[in-house]
Amino acid sequence: MNDTAVCLQIVREGDEAAATQRPRFDGRPQPAHIPMRIHQGWNTLPPPRRWAKTMASVRRWHPDWDYRLWTSADALSYIRERHPDLYPSFADYNREIMRCDVLRYALMYDQGGMYCDLDYEFIRPYDYGDAQLVLGYEMDLAWGDPLEQIASYFFASAPGHPLWRDMLDELIANPPHTDTYRDVVNATGPGFLTRVFMANRHRYEGVIVEPRLVFSPYRVRGKHERAVLLNNGQTVGIHHASGSWKERWTPTYFKAKLAKRRA
Repeated sequence: MNDTAVCLQIVREGDEAAATQRPRFDGRPQPAHIPMRIHQGWNTLPPPRRWAKTMASVRRWHPDWDYRLWTSADALSYIRERHPDLYPSFADYNREIMRCDVLRYALMYDQGGMYCDLDYEFIRPYDYGDAQLVLGYEMDLAWGDPLEQIASYFFASAPGHPLWRDMLDELIANPPHTDTYRDVVNATGPGFLTRVFMANRHRYEGVIVEPRLVFSPYRVRGKHERAVLLNNGQTVGIHHASGSWKERWTPTYFKAKLAKRRA
């Protein structure tokens, strides 16, 4: 047996050993470190009926998980009780979406579990395995996007992960303020999440960052595009990007739309 054959045999034996140690994923997510807990949020109860299907999809593909829908009132009470150092600036944020963003980071740090927006639809289960933190790109240079950005509409985490502590500390030290709704992305949204993660990722363990196709493929505009995502065996969910946080019918909104068309 030549050296190449020996190397191949060793690799195959290693793969077989790993396969026997790792149980086969049966489609019912049961993470080793991430609590089986779903968090979602909306300003008030009940949530909009238009998202009943997407909300049902989350629970369908996480059948054994606990579920909690948080309201704006819940957010204020929770941060006041659990994060008193953060509460004064949190209560003073000049946009509700900023509190929605920051609540989800606090929940990940305190309780862990999985968070996703109401307009996020799961189309198949995801195997969280032994990860301590699961993130996904919503913009990816490999897809031709102008930058790399981590999505804030879906993530999952073990409680106490240092990413969330770093984010909360930054929010306490430098309370964010927004002049227009477009500033939210970098103040408390995915731009903020990406900035903190990229600056400190060398300190984080147990992290999975999925490529864009897994959690953030293109927006579905027809049944044929949806069929492609269902059949590719990789895409786990679709963000329908309702943009309910955007302040429509304002000069800032129309300027952004016009700039996008000219690009």
